[in-house]
Amino acid sequence: MAFYNRKKLELQEALAKLEAAENRIQELESDFQAVEKAMAVLVMTQDGIIERANHRLLDLLGYQPEALIGQHHRVLCTNDYAKSEDYIRFWRELVTGNVKKGRFPAVHADGHELWLEASYSPVKGEQGVATRVIALVNSAQTAEK
Repeated sequence: MAFYNRKKLELQEALAKLEAAENRIQELESDFQAVEKAMAVLVMTQDGIIERANHRLLDLLGYQPEALIGQHHRVLCTNDYAKSEDYIRFWRELVTGNVKKGRFPAVHADGHELWLEASYSPVKGEQGVATRVIALVNSAQTAEK
């Protein structure tokens, strides 16, 4: 009987931990949904592959999801910037954990150049290494020629 009671208690503790974890996941999902309602959001792998773009970002830049998902971030950049040392340094700093804030050159789906006011934040895994990058875009302005 003692064995049964101990196993029952272990199972109850495991279920309580599972419920707490599920509640925390729901809380984090709700937090992220709130951010997505207020901001243009782009989620990428640490290698720059676009995994997710919310409707605000798609509307801001004129893209359809299928044109971005699975593509490298450079598809949103001007050719000069995508080939530059600045762009290489930008990604190197992100993957080493540095947040990048400021104005960044970009290209609208129709081809005109923009300046994005944005923050790129690395999401670190358990080892402290960036596993993803989340970009929060505040605004876009047409680039002056």
